[in-house]
Order: sequence, then structure tokens, then C-alpha cells
Amino acid sequence: MFVNFYMPIERKLAAIMFTDIAGYAAQMSKDEAVAISLLNKKESVLKPLIRKHNGTYVKSTGDGSLSYFNSAVDAATCAKRFQESIYDDKDLNVRVGVHLGDTIFEKGDIRGDGVNIASRIEPLASPDGICITDAVYQSVKSKLKLDVNRIDDV
Repeated sequence: MFVNFYMPIERKLAAIMFTDIAGYAAQMSKDEAVAISLLNKKESVLKPLIRKHNGTYVKSTGDGSLSYFNSAVDAATCAKRFQESIYDDKDLNVRVGVHLGDTIFEKGDIRGDGVNIASRIEPLASPDGICITDAVYQSVKSKLKLDVNRIDDV
């Protein structure tokens, strides 16, 4: 008997967005209830914005999240609107990373180099900031007003 376990892999160019709450682990050690409240607040603001900007929320990664968009403009706009919406909450300091790259879509999850790069640039953002790769910057620079600090050769 032959069983074919091969599942076709779907590849797409996608704008991948990672988020992470700065200081979450320390807050969890200090006061779990406060940490969980911050996480719930982040998710309640972020998920509707992702949908509003034509994105897909993939999963939670502890205090972080992974989502993707079919457009770098939509991803960058969502990231900017998210940071603006939580700006006045001094306890909720979120870093965001956005990358545009080749992505593998499989079984409701996303993987690949594009996802890896997005996850690695997110910690480069300041708490309450956004870090984008040059691929995203080149896609959005003429479409969005961005106040950016360029970091070359990261």
C-alpha cells in the first residue's frame, strides 16, 4: 500500500509583520496579571487593524504575533496605525518588524526566509517603534510619509 504524504507547498511574496511587547518577560516575572492584561490589550487593538488593512493574523508567539499582508503598503500602514493607536499607553511598548519576502504557506502557517528575516529585524525596533527592511522601504517610500532612520548592512 502506498500513502502519499506529500503536501503541495504554496509560495507567495508576502509582507510579514512581527510584533513583540518590550519587557514582557520581566513584567511576567513581576506581575502576571499585568503582563496578561498588556497582552490582551495589544491583541484587541492589533487584530482589528490587521483585518482593516487586508492582512491575516497567523498566530501568537507568546507575547508576540505573526501576520502577513499581500501588500507592503498595507503592512507598513497597519504597523504605523497600530503604533499610533497605543502611543499614549506608556505601559504597552511594542516593537514591530516588517519584511517583504518569499514565504511558504503550508497547513495554515507561514514559513521561510521571509518569515525568519521579519522575526530577526523586529528586535531592532525601539520599544514603540517599527523596523522595516529595504525591500519594504523601496515598496512604500513614494506612497507613505515615513520618518525613518536607515540602518545599512544589518
